[in-house]
Amino acid sequence: MDRLQAMQVFRAVIEAGSFAGGARRLGVSNAMVSKQVSRLEETLGVRLLVRTTRRLQLTAEGERYLTTATRLLDELQELEAGIGEQRGEVRGRLRLSAPVDFGARSLMPALQAFEAAHPAVSLDLVLEDRRVDPLAEDFDLVVRIGELEDSGLIARPLMRMPLHLYASPAYLHRHGTPRHPRDLKDHRCLHYTLSRHGLYWPFWVDGEVYRWRLQPAFSCNNGRALVEAAVMGMGLTLKPASLAAPEERTGQLVRVLEAFEMPPLDVHLLYAERDYMPARLRALIDALLDYFGEGQRYD
Repeated sequence: MDRLQAMQVFRAVIEAGSFAGGARRLGVSNAMVSKQVSRLEETLGVRLLVRTTRRLQLTAEGERYLTTATRLLDELQELEAGIGEQRGEVRGRLRLSAPVDFGARSLMPALQAFEAAHPAVSLDLVLEDRRVDPLAEDFDLVVRIGELEDSGLIARPLMRMPLHLYASPAYLHRHGTPRHPRDLKDHRCLHYTLSRHGLYWPFWVDGEVYRWRLQPAFSCNNGRALVEAAVMGMGLTLKPASLAAPEERTGQLVRVLEAFEMPPLDVHLLYAERDYMPARLRALIDALLDYFGEGQRYD
């Protein structure tokens, strides 16, 4: 048995959550994957997985083996990538984290261009709206929207995202159009529960930023769902311009309170300081900064 191949198969199965998913990820048959894991268990003399009809469950021995196998595979990949980079190649694996909506709508075109230029680099993109810890969770690069805390990480400004208040024409026809932020108390407001502003919306009024407290009519932890809710006439939503751009172009949404421009959201790339930065990570950072214009507005 090829022990290295067995480690790769075992990790692929766990990452995919099933034997079939691991097989698809590796481009091999389900039978080959099942046989490799069974042989690995026989060789080690322990059960690594508990198989049920619905999911796979790691045993205590399986968790220990996965941790060590992952470290060894990553070190081997790092070694091979480092040797390749000495020859001027950009290769290896990069793990990225980004917010869901920004990653799916704005980041993907940039990553597509990067992969076309660097086909030997494997990108693992994780989309979630929580604030991940790059060091603790083994991310090479994190896209962070909003205010930064003092984390000891290197932060590079990527872009600024204008914020606008949106509503559907049908909603405004039924409920009227607010003329001042104070009018929001008479309107149905759609609240993004993961917002760094909490239950407040910020507006520029007479040269100062004021924060109006919301009484949400509807709350959700997904920005895309709130755009859809606004399109359906459920209320007003505060969203980055890039996220609502398609609906605005088609007239499904219109901007409200444009005279009170909101402070834009800053978007940064975060990564850990290190003595040696892999060429693939440096290439990705440069590509993203170039694509987005390094800190410029992105409408």
